[in-house]
Amino acid sequence: MRWDAAAYDGDFHFVTDYGAGLLDLLTVEPPASVIDIGCGTGVHAAALADRGLDVVGVDVDPDMIARARESFPAVEFVVGDAQHLPTERLFDAAFSNAALHWMPDQAVALASIRSVLNPGAPFVAEMGGKNNVEVVDSALVHAVEALGLPTPHIRKFFPSLAQEAVLLAEAGFEVTAMQWFERPTPLSSEQAPADWTRLFRADVWSQVPVPRHGELARGINDRCEALRREEGWFIDYWRLRFVARAA
Repeated sequence: MRWDAAAYDGDFHFVTDYGAGLLDLLTVEPPASVIDIGCGTGVHAAALADRGLDVVGVDVDPDMIARARESFPAVEFVVGDAQHLPTERLFDAAFSNAALHWMPDQAVALASIRSVLNPGAPFVAEMGGKNNVEVVDSALVHAVEALGLPTPHIRKFFPSLAQEAVLLAEAGFEVTAMQWFERPTPLSSEQAPADWTRLFRADVWSQVPVPRHGELARGINDRCEALRREEGWFIDYWRLRFVARAA
């Protein structure tokens, strides 16, 4: 799936904003090397570099990397698949925010990340967890079906604590902390759940004829009434955050 990097930074910057607190869980000292897995537009990689760390940001989307390079030219950014990382260089730590849940073959992804880490290296990450965006995704699927179109496949992996802990252990990590928590996330006053799906489920929207996009949007929003509050629309986020160590 190709991303709209400008919209990611603009209309949906909360993804990056919420990840800021994750940075403080990475306790390595300069000049330690860090790989940022699924770095997006590079904000967190740049923040780590500002702390004196030697950072490489990796993302599979060329538009994200292009925007990261333009915004933070002093940081190294690479287009690459985190599920198949090159092992020529080993890092002292790994960081990832809101990226691992895009990797359905989680075992392969975690093994790949472990392969580029020195023994003892910390791995700090946050991803979608069990129940994440369940209401929104269900609304999208049913809205597409209501148009008489085939049931769409949504690429995602939202594990429980137990699932991810087992996968991390099998990949060669020791988990030191892990939590699963609800984070209802407000949209701006101009946005509704359908707008969220336009960016984060763009591949599904691309399968719907453009003349029917209005119907699709209305169908999604109608099915998300449970997410509307007096102050506006919210997205039903559930997050899984962990700190692990390469064994």
